[in-house]
Amino acid sequence: MKPTKTQQVKPNFWKWLHKNRTKIVLYTFLTVIPLALIFTAYYGAYSSNNKVHFDAEQTAETIFIKDFIKSDEIDALTLNITWTALRSPDTNDEGKLVNGYYDFKVYYTPKTGYTLTSVQATPVLQTGWTNIRSLGNPISVPQTMPVNYNMRIPFNFELPVRPLWFVEVEEASLYLKVTYTYTSASNSITKTVYVQYDLIDITPKPVVG
Repeated sequence: MKPTKTQQVKPNFWKWLHKNRTKIVLYTFLTVIPLALIFTAYYGAYSSNNKVHFDAEQTAETIFIKDFIKSDEIDALTLNITWTALRSPDTNDEGKLVNGYYDFKVYYTPKTGYTLTSVQATPVLQTGWTNIRSLGNPISVPQTMPVNYNMRIPFNFELPVRPLWFVEVEEASLYLKVTYTYTSASNSITKTVYVQYDLIDITPKPVVG
């Protein structure tokens, strides 16, 4: 007697799996594993280069910073930043890139209610997705626009670069470790904040070299 519609025999999943095991393994190797490797490569490149440190050399005590604020979000002051010059690096006799730099003018404007006694900044130029990084010297930030002084950061790399498919790194970002001291009720208070200043839509003048 033929089974009725309500008596249809359910397919045996395990039999199907056993019968098609070779196709399933082949499909896994051709699709799932490559996709997993690609995801791992992209995630690893993004996460490892999405954090910044301000040490000359990385050590076991190095602190990595992931969270940054904008230059106008500091509670006691506004940090004014102007990208004033970019010099493309030269290639020396040994084939190394040399003499490249970024210049910035940096000064601060105190916010209402704050009496600042000191503002220090340590700059880093770093890209996302790839380990291009250059540390600048710490500076004492003035309260007025500096006329004859620039914060200069050496940068002997060529941009843009393509570290991964579909990823093009066109420009570095400027990161600043800002330490400032102010007085409150006759007490001296020191704080440190971390600032990110994006350069992607800015063209400095002049561009040298």
